[in-house]
Amino acid sequence: CYLTTASNLRRSGNSIEKMEASVLSKNPHLKKIFSQAGNWRSDPVTISQISFANKTQVENHLLMVGDAAGMITPLCGNGMSMAFHGSKIAANLITQFLNQHISRDSMEANYTLQWQQHFSRRLRVGRQIQQLAGHPQLTSLVLNLGTVFPRLFQSLVRQTHGKPF
Repeated sequence: CYLTTASNLRRSGNSIEKMEASVLSKNPHLKKIFSQAGNWRSDPVTISQISFANKTQVENHLLMVGDAAGMITPLCGNGMSMAFHGSKIAANLITQFLNQHISRDSMEANYTLQWQQHFSRRLRVGRQIQQLAGHPQLTSLVLNLGTVFPRLFQSLVRQTHGKPF
């Protein structure tokens, strides 16, 4: 599994095999993987046009959870944990609403507020890291800095992974 850009695919004549050989194999680690690994499928499975833009957490009185509420970039991972955590927040508020302890408006507003408090910074930092990954020189600089200053990486992981819930 890997991430690439549409421009890499276009420059390779829209051929995934050519792109792997001409673009991704420039990385010696990936080249080794591509030369040694076998394919478990005859055709690659791809997804595209994924948006990491801000989303609303409530639409038409529905509480959005998981990727519907907001997607964290793949380099930051932890999307499943965010989905579970968002579901827990939603379940608590829905229970309060169904037990008539809070109004629907209060449930929706509190869900948005709590979701933003738990996840908005993580998503913002994730988008910044993702943008950095598209610039090879900047990526190399950050990786080198991370080797010299390992707490830099630890800080980034903390900012994108949140706390256990």
